[in-house]
Amino acid sequence: MNKIIEAEKVGYIYQSKYQKTKALNEVSCSFEQGRVYAITGKSGSGKSTFLSLLAGLDVPTEGTLYIDGKDIREIDRDAYRMNQASVIYQAFHLFPLLTVLENVMFPMQLQHVSGKEAKERAQEYLGKVGLPESLYGKMPNMISGGEQQRVAIARAMASGGQILLADEPTGNLDSQNEKVIVDLLCKLAHEENYAVIVVTHNEKVAEAADVVYGMMDGVLEVVRG
Repeated sequence: MNKIIEAEKVGYIYQSKYQKTKALNEVSCSFEQGRVYAITGKSGSGKSTFLSLLAGLDVPTEGTLYIDGKDIREIDRDAYRMNQASVIYQAFHLFPLLTVLENVMFPMQLQHVSGKEAKERAQEYLGKVGLPESLYGKMPNMISGGEQQRVAIARAMASGGQILLADEPTGNLDSQNEKVIVDLLCKLAHEENYAVIVVTHNEKVAEAADVVYGMMDGVLEVVRG
């Protein structure tokens, strides 16, 4: 399996005028394609900070984070977020004035993919997440929360990257839709060769993961895997 992300003694310090807060402390781990990873821990443990580093929204203040063997400080992080890594959020963050199909086409249009190809690929991704064609022309507020999250996953796939980062992706869903999303994320890892990294409080989500990390006070430990 391809080791697509590797953290080597990664630390992160939030610094204000009056104090310093160490959010991450010598975090070392790696992530491979074809596997689902869960990062668990209480609020304030450092999970979201680590996810923001994995998404390229910031860089470590200590240690090194490698993306495909390259130091994240030395790559174009905007291009990384556009072409390699996508984040799926608890609140879906779909564009309210775009249809389901247009939401999924959007990242490809940013990459200057032709309208015809973007439409065909968007339909393919929506099919992979199990949404029927009858929903493609609907606005996000016309479909259920579970369906909206599947649209968000299809849109993440449309970026063309193989890294899916998910921040509490089942937090707004009932148990039935929660299972649908968890099964889908596992399928994308195991059948489509994505590296799926999920920050979660949900035990059922963690149980489905291939590898489980626990975060406490900025320290990451292997729980299982």
